[in-house]
Amino acid sequence: MRIGIHPSVFDRFPKYCRGLVIGHGISNATVDPLLTERLRAAELALRRTLPAEDWRAHPRVAAWLRAFQELGIPTGARPPSLAALVKRVLKGGTLPFINQVVSLMNIASLERLVPCGGDDLHSAGGDLLLRPATGAESYRPLGRPDVLEHPDPGEIVYVAGDAIVLCRSWCWRNSDVTKLTEASTAVCLNLDFMAPAVSTQEHEPAARALADDLSRHCGGEVTWHLLTPAEPTVDVL
Repeated sequence: MRIGIHPSVFDRFPKYCRGLVIGHGISNATVDPLLTERLRAAELALRRTLPAEDWRAHPRVAAWLRAFQELGIPTGARPPSLAALVKRVLKGGTLPFINQVVSLMNIASLERLVPCGGDDLHSAGGDLLLRPATGAESYRPLGRPDVLEHPDPGEIVYVAGDAIVLCRSWCWRNSDVTKLTEASTAVCLNLDFMAPAVSTQEHEPAARALADDLSRHCGGEVTWHLLTPAEPTVDVL
């Protein structure tokens, strides 16, 4: 399987980087009190450090809001996942423990203030590419598998094969098709780093830390990679 980013994305955002964490043979079916504790701690830390009335001005949130606006993505209807997560937590919401991998993604996003998503590789069933949409691709929203949508032409989407959208509007919302469940044993997690809010020195430590967490809590064989303009694709098992 090949995972990559289309050159046009880097043409528009030349310092963007995506961290990949790949896990094979993992176990995602265990209730993990330690991860629930980390979720609560990350929520509390966010409320203590980020002003509820001015959270959109934080450089890491603002960078994604600005990128979406430049692309013409309506941030009210389709906010970056990071913005939606921060808003929910600052309003007092607590994130449920859905499964270990989803909790690890939420923890990484809250602790580092970067978007973090993920997919079941067995359900994806093809090469994965972040690219502009043609508009003919199919998307089934998370939690609404009976609904069929098509992305806007030119919208940045994460696609499996030629036609199945795994995430709309770059890092807005994942698909129900490749959602992470207790039965997931092969996964790909994405960390999205937007410059200049996140420096290049942070990319490797962040990807490595998430890989270590996945290995520690879910076992299996775990690797990590960085997708950059110099290395826009990677082949994985």
